[in-house]
Order: sequence, then structure tokens, then C-alpha cells
Amino acid sequence: MRVKHLSRNFRQALAKSVLVAAALLVWVLAPTGAQAILGTGEPAPSFSLVSGDNKKLSLDMLRGKVVALFYATRDTVEVNNELQHYLDALYAAQPQNIQNQIYRLLVVNAMEATAVTTWKEKLNETSAKLKVTIYGDWTGGMFAAYRMRDNDSNFVIIDKKGVVRFAASGKIANSRFEAIKKLLLELATGK
Repeated sequence: MRVKHLSRNFRQALAKSVLVAAALLVWVLAPTGAQAILGTGEPAPSFSLVSGDNKKLSLDMLRGKVVALFYATRDTVEVNNELQHYLDALYAAQPQNIQNQIYRLLVVNAMEATAVTTWKEKLNETSAKLKVTIYGDWTGGMFAAYRMRDNDSNFVIIDKKGVVRFAASGKIANSRFEAIKKLLLELATGK
């Protein structure tokens, strides 16, 4: 009788262990889009991007500059328009020496582009309208390396040494704009 009782307790413990192990496995194998975007203090991974007019850009080319990176899909590009306009106005209000320290990087996830020529034409049109070059992440390399959230707007600030200083996905609340402005100016001026 005592053996049966221990056996039942053992089976219950084993069942609980299997459930815990299954939950951990689901968490570990979750798709990339479910992972958190890069965290503050992490080194920014290298990337290779191409614009609509075939200009190439890599992280190495931006060393020594503060990078304000907006990364979105075609459907989510307007999510953080308010922050983008706020930072555009901030940038325009700075003296040339501060402007030279900040690089505004707009990237569109172009992995699913089927008509690449049409996509590049659209990138060129939008770049001309916004007066800033928009790059495509054609291979998904940046998406994966930066753990960008899929079908969302992502915003990252990288300092002059290539370290992530701010990262968020989704709509950035207006209440955070001043802190972002302060961080960008501190990183640009070294103060």
C-alpha cells in the first residue's frame, strides 16, 4: 500500500516537472518577433543597408555619430511620426556642429518586397519628400540582429561608440519625448 502511495506522488511530481519543462521550451523557442528589442548598454550589432538609390550604409560608417534609428514595416511607419517630427524639429534647431554629431536613420523592413524596383522607387520618393535618406533592410539582417519587433515601430539610440543607449518598440508616449531629447543632446555634445 505504501509503495502505491509513493508511486502516485512520484507520478504527480513527474507530471508537474513535464509541464514546467514544456513551458520553458515554449519560452525558449518563441519566434524572434516575440523577443525583446536590444537593451540599454548592449553593443549595437553591425548592419548593412541599401537605400532606394543604392546607397550603402553600415554601422562602421556611422562610428563617432549618435544614431537615432527608426525601424518599421510599411504598415507601421507612421506609428511614431510624432516623435520623428519632434526630433526633426530638434535637429533643425541645433547649430551645424551639433547636427553633424547626430545621424537620423530611417529603415523600412523590406524583406517581403516582391517588386524590389517599385519598393526602391517608393523609398526614393519618400526620401525626397522627407529630405532624409530611407534605407531598406532587404535581407532582414538588422531585423534579426537588433531583435526588432515585427509589424511594429522600433526606435533605438546608439551612442558614438556603438552602444545602445535607448531602445523601445511600439508608440513612444509624448511624455518620454523630453527625456529622449535630453539623451540625444547629451550624447551629441558629450555633456
